[in-house]
Amino acid sequence: MINGKTIIALCEYRVYDSQEFKFVTELNELLKAHDCRMFIYAINNEIGNSGDNLAETKVFDLIPYDKVDVVVIRDEKIKSRNTVQNIINKANEAEVPTIIVDGEYENVSLVRYDYKKGFEKVVRHIIEDHHVTRPHFMAGKRFSEFSNERIEVFKKVIAENGIPYDDSMLSYGDFWSVPSREAAYELLRRDTLPEAVICANDIMAINVCDVFQSAGVKIPEQVIVSGFDGIDEAFWSMPGITTSITDSADLAATIMDTILSVLDGNRNLDRWVEPKFIPNESCGCPRCTQDLLSAISGLNNRFYHHQDDIHIMQVITAKVMASQTLSECIHYLRNPMTDYVCCVIEKSCLDLENNFFLEDIEPGEKVIFYDAYDSKEGIKPYNPDEIMPNLDQILELGYPIIYNSLDYMGKSPGFVCYTYPRYQMIEYAKTPSITNSLSMGIGGYVSMRYQHYLRNKLQEIYQHDALTGLYNRLAFLEQFEKLKYAPEHDGRKVTVIMSDLNGLKQINDNLGHSAGDAAISAVAESLKEACPKGALCARFGGDEMLAFILGDCDVNLIKTMIYEILKDKSNLLGFTVSASIGFYETTMHESLDLDKVISIADSKMYEEKRIYKKNKK
Repeated sequence: MINGKTIIALCEYRVYDSQEFKFVTELNELLKAHDCRMFIYAINNEIGNSGDNLAETKVFDLIPYDKVDVVVIRDEKIKSRNTVQNIINKANEAEVPTIIVDGEYENVSLVRYDYKKGFEKVVRHIIEDHHVTRPHFMAGKRFSEFSNERIEVFKKVIAENGIPYDDSMLSYGDFWSVPSREAAYELLRRDTLPEAVICANDIMAINVCDVFQSAGVKIPEQVIVSGFDGIDEAFWSMPGITTSITDSADLAATIMDTILSVLDGNRNLDRWVEPKFIPNESCGCPRCTQDLLSAISGLNNRFYHHQDDIHIMQVITAKVMASQTLSECIHYLRNPMTDYVCCVIEKSCLDLENNFFLEDIEPGEKVIFYDAYDSKEGIKPYNPDEIMPNLDQILELGYPIIYNSLDYMGKSPGFVCYTYPRYQMIEYAKTPSITNSLSMGIGGYVSMRYQHYLRNKLQEIYQHDALTGLYNRLAFLEQFEKLKYAPEHDGRKVTVIMSDLNGLKQINDNLGHSAGDAAISAVAESLKEACPKGALCARFGGDEMLAFILGDCDVNLIKTMIYEILKDKSNLLGFTVSASIGFYETTMHESLDLDKVISIADSKMYEEKRIYKKNKK
């Protein structure tokens, strides 16, 4: 419960399909009347036939069982027993009651479709009302529970009407188009066509009609055809298909009644919804226009907007992927298409030291990447206890909150939620496109950002000396060339400082090469620290360092700082580190001879080294 409102979590599939959209709106209105609110956790792709470990199913991990009062699962839509059982297990652990729609599980309440009664009405209508004596049944998949149940219903009805059954009256269309078309062609090869082909679902019925009509067989004058399931295409096809449909209002009312009973403390309920029989043109009855005009209007609306929406989201995706900064990336997401959208991602996606999509990184702290309700752009902390930003305001409106999981390269970097303040099918229909675009855009941005990071690291390795971290000779010369030909630097003062470690051979011989390396690093660090910001510092030889300073500087102060820094480092290392320093000052111009300048500074440095050696003796 949140803010005194009962929360119902609905686990769904394709909420934008017309039947699902109607069911969701019907159920939500019933819930609102009882001061309940609905959170929808939806997948957009069928997972039952492609494995259970898809990133999309991570959306079900978002269910806040400590705040949800009832979980409703559309088992027949999700089609993955492992996924559904996992949700049930988590709900049971949290002592949250679960209602399963059209599935068989233990320790849950069930809302089941009485397919047997619904299908029997179709068969009886064909046999008894249209007086068919030579029927044929096109079943679904062999060994399918649903298919076998409908075979038995067919046999029962024809037996009661005195029609003997034989195996020639049965074929299999596997519940799908291609197998059902092949079965229809087999029927056309027979000497005598059946009077009716009763199909186990609408997809097969539509394809049987198409095959027969293409062969010149008139439907229903020569052959009656019927289906089952009541998909939208059954009402749009020519002829309209006689079928049976689970009415969205009946289903919503039954689920609502079950929810109320469960909230009263009842458990393991068993409720049934009987599909509604709908005669249509394919059996010779008048055309049924059930929701046809509104459905076609909705379809047209979705169709004519679809291409524009896809183009807009493609542009957004491309801009997000190519963004150079996080702020730029988030800025491109702000668009009318992403109104009422909130996107939350794993904070680890933004960690440049790791690649979220290629490495095994456990989910952890999350951040709000984009929030349409907040005009201030930027990454913000995400508090999972708050579910989402602006939740109080959204709950008051009373419309469903729809969650999708982001999916990129088989991993879920986060989730997106939609909070439309109205029921509009065209908005619901945009959700999969927006989710896909956000997945591609954010996933691509994270991947590109990591590639840029690796490129910069490689470039840094290529340009910098591994021991000292200063530019190597080649990289220094590249940087010098850029400065040399920049017009704004012409005529500016230039100072070149050469620094050389004193007594490297003695350090190596007496203390070892690791001590020698430490001494070289100490000289490099002292040079870098003493020189002004922006100076080009390079390791020019074994223990010889160079600094190229553009602009005014106090060389004597730099030398003094180097000596002081080396004293401190000597104390830390436990042995003396000193350096000889020479410098040369000139003016920047395109014809500046760098070799000559370095040679002069080098000569002065060696003069100091000779003095150092003489004093040492």
